[in-house]
Amino acid sequence: RSLSLVLFVPIIAGCAIGVPQNRQAFVNMYKDAKVFGKAEHFTINRSAKSVTSDVKAYAQKCLNVRVVDPPNYALKETGGSTTFRPRFESLGKDTTALTLQEEYNDSHMSGTPQDGLYTLVAEIRPAGKNKTELDIYHARRGKISDPLKQWADGDKCACPSLNRGW
Repeated sequence: RSLSLVLFVPIIAGCAIGVPQNRQAFVNMYKDAKVFGKAEHFTINRSAKSVTSDVKAYAQKCLNVRVVDPPNYALKETGGSTTFRPRFESLGKDTTALTLQEEYNDSHMSGTPQDGLYTLVAEIRPAGKNKTELDIYHARRGKISDPLKQWADGDKCACPSLNRGW
């Protein structure tokens, strides 16, 4: 019995090792990710100002939330909460970034950034007259990135369900 405990502790302790500590480290990690992440690049036929405005509205309405999941006894899952923290920042002269961090069960995991794990970064920049480049880097968060793309394109679809089980 003590052997299984010894093997179990390093696995738990290792969960947060190597996680990106800031937006740029996250982008660098996911730019060429093949297994654990995804990088998507789009050109949208709308001005960067319009795209940025709609992405900000999406983040405020759909991503600035705390979701509580009940236990699922059939799948032997414990319940818990996820707090989503979107943030916008200006990157240089003409690029805006949406960064999404997630914190689980209202507790800080050792080795993770203060506001939670980075799970998505979207960078928005002008690409000519009425064209915008949108780069999205994410940890398999299609549930979040797919509606984000729609909002960026001007289609303000319904907010996605952010309950666990992606």
